[in-house]
Amino acid sequence: MSLLTKQLRLVKLNSLETELLILNFLSFESWTNDTNLCDLLQITKRSLRKILNAMLSKKMIKEVLVNIMGGEVLLYGITSSGVKFASKNYLTLQPSNALNSIPKLLSTRLSPTFIPHRLDIQMLRIRAERAGWTQWVNADTGQVVDFHREGIKHCGLPILVSQHRPDAWSINPVGDRVCVECERTIKSKPRYAAILCDYLLALKRGDFDEVIWVSPNIDIRNKLENLITSITHVQIGLISVLIPRNRFERFHFMTYDDWAGPPIKTQRVGVSQLLKIY
Repeated sequence: MSLLTKQLRLVKLNSLETELLILNFLSFESWTNDTNLCDLLQITKRSLRKILNAMLSKKMIKEVLVNIMGGEVLLYGITSSGVKFASKNYLTLQPSNALNSIPKLLSTRLSPTFIPHRLDIQMLRIRAERAGWTQWVNADTGQVVDFHREGIKHCGLPILVSQHRPDAWSINPVGDRVCVECERTIKSKPRYAAILCDYLLALKRGDFDEVIWVSPNIDIRNKLENLITSITHVQIGLISVLIPRNRFERFHFMTYDDWAGPPIKTQRVGVSQLLKIY
C-alpha cells in the first residue's frame, strides 16, 4: 500500500514514514517547533514527544532552547546524520524527486524577533499544502524562484527586479501564482508605499497574479488593509503616480484563522502529498 493510499484511507504512518516526513520538512525549513510538527503530522504533543525522543536518541535531530521576545521556545533542527538518513531512504518515498540541498543546521544564534515570524510562515505553509497549494518557496531560506504562467520554477534568478522580497511564494489550488506576506506587526505608511510600488510594477510585468497579507488577528488585519488601501500614490523615480482603485483587487488580507480554509481534522498530510510540491 502506497503512502498516499494510506493517507486517503486514514491509515496511521509507520515510524519510518513519520520520521522521514519530519526530516523532509526540516530539510527545507532547517528547524521548527513542536506546535508546527503536531500540525504537520496531525497528532497530539504527547504522541509527538515519543517520536522526537526516538529521533533525538538516533541523532537525526537536535533540540535547542532559544530566547524569543517574551520568553523561550524549544526548537528542533535536522542534523547531518538526519540528512544522510533521509537521503538514504528517500527513493522508497518519491523516486522522481530529490532532497533539498543541505539545510542550515540549528544554532542558538537566531534573532529573537525572527523566530516567531519564521514559525508563523511555516504554519502558513503546512496549512496551505494541506489545502492543495503547491511549490511553496520561503524567501528567508535562500531559495530563489522565477514565476512562469505554468508554475514556479527554481532557476537561480530572483523573482522581482525590485528590492522587496515576499515572505513566500506559492501556487494556489486554482493555479494562481501568489506572493504571501506574513504580517505580525504594522510597518510605517511610507514603507508600505514602497512595497506597494514594487508589487504594482511586478503585477504589471506579469511576475505573479496576486498578493495575500496574512495577520495573527482581525485587529491587525483590518489596520493593515485600511493602511495599505489608503495609499493613493506611489513614487516611481521622480514621478508620483496615482494608483487606480481597481489595482487593489489583486491584494487580499486575511487572518491566520482564515488562511487556507479551516483545518481538516480528519485528514493527515502524507509524505507523498507533502513531497509533490518540491
